[in-house]
Amino acid sequence: MNTKSALRTELRTRRLALASGPEGELRSRLMQERLLASPLWRDCRRVVAYMAVKGEAGTSLLLDEARRTGRALFLPRCRRQGEEGWPGGMDFLLCEAGTPLILSRFGIPEPPPDAPALSPAELAATDTLLIVPALAFDREGFRLGYGGGYYDRVLDRAACPSVGLAFHSLLLPQLPRDPWDKSVHAVCTEEILLCL
Repeated sequence: MNTKSALRTELRTRRLALASGPEGELRSRLMQERLLASPLWRDCRRVVAYMAVKGEAGTSLLLDEARRTGRALFLPRCRRQGEEGWPGGMDFLLCEAGTPLILSRFGIPEPPPDAPALSPAELAATDTLLIVPALAFDREGFRLGYGGGYYDRVLDRAACPSVGLAFHSLLLPQLPRDPWDKSVHAVCTEEILLCL
């Protein structure tokens, strides 16, 4: 088992414990409130977020606030390897209020495939905010995900501001990384907003 694989196993267990129960809900709420109070949120007109699953930091306040304030909200849809000529990729589809979500093969709620997609120009715009999940982040903005490389491919082509959500005890000094790993511009925990 390589270093990243062993670390993923440990961090999945730790993150699930941190996310569970009333204390986990409080942690998620505090980090979302911290992000909502920041210039990153204030300056965005489009929010590219995720539906929290498997112990990921919650996003429900962010999703509700995006809709309440008239920001365009986009959620990911993963494409299989080979689908549409990709090695496995991710699109971000518009999720308007009342849009029915469909469970993906990963068990993640996604917008329907015919919803309008975020354009490359919007993914490069300074008024788009990309919110990124992970098992953990480090203090240089690098993340450890599930190993599929979906967010690394997105971060490679995104010029918009990006922020990772993480429980504070999963903000580590440094994570192992490969040459293709990409960092985010900021990491938000229940205790700090670290801008890089």
